[in-house]
Amino acid sequence: MDIRESKNEGEKIADIMDDIFEINHRLSFDLWYVTDVKSNPQGLSPRLIFPQWRNGEIRISEQESRILYCGLLNMSNYYYSIETPTEELYQQTGENSQSASSDLSLYGYDGKDFKKVANVEFKAHNPDKEQIRKDIEKIIKEGITGNWFHTLKNLYGGTLPSLFKKFIYSFKECSSLINADKGVSILFCFCVLDKKWACVKHFLYDSSKASFENYLDDFFSLDYFVKSGKIEVIDAKGWSLISLAD
Repeated sequence: MDIRESKNEGEKIADIMDDIFEINHRLSFDLWYVTDVKSNPQGLSPRLIFPQWRNGEIRISEQESRILYCGLLNMSNYYYSIETPTEELYQQTGENSQSASSDLSLYGYDGKDFKKVANVEFKAHNPDKEQIRKDIEKIIKEGITGNWFHTLKNLYGGTLPSLFKKFIYSFKECSSLINADKGVSILFCFCVLDKKWACVKHFLYDSSKASFENYLDDFFSLDYFVKSGKIEVIDAKGWSLISLAD
């Protein structure tokens, strides 16, 4: 993972997106090998494990993804910060505008200065649409490359359609914040633990697109069904599919 100063800005952004895609790919595999406190580790299991709630159920959250993501960054040329204060102000609750924070930020270093090149948001399960909207607002308003990594324990026929509706709502609510010159560039990854399956797609929108609503409907679409515990994809709709068999 290398940021080459001889390249123009567009090429650097493309390199960053390629690197983020590779990180998400490796992170998915790392998560699939994480064991829980009730099970036995495998040879490829990391030291990180899923703990359990007091009632004995296994707790799965976005924090495991963030820890493993940082581990992958430790083997890259990127620097990073966690809970990074945003550069813009937000009025997401209450009456006063204030700084928010990005879950994780990636930086390049040119030998003199650090430059933030991407913000990462982590989510797990099926949160309500306002939780998604707030983080989509942060990514858009900060105006740099974004990465959304979403951990799901399992996947059923209605799981992604339900989530996708919330993303479409969130982007529509935040459409007025999109910078016409910069557009929006976010890599989305949905990683399913029980099925050991993931889908990845690059959201890249600019003002030259004819219809933002049509773009949203086309992007947040994946034709699949679940049968006998397996995910069968009829039409990937541009999503790159990853599984443990790869």
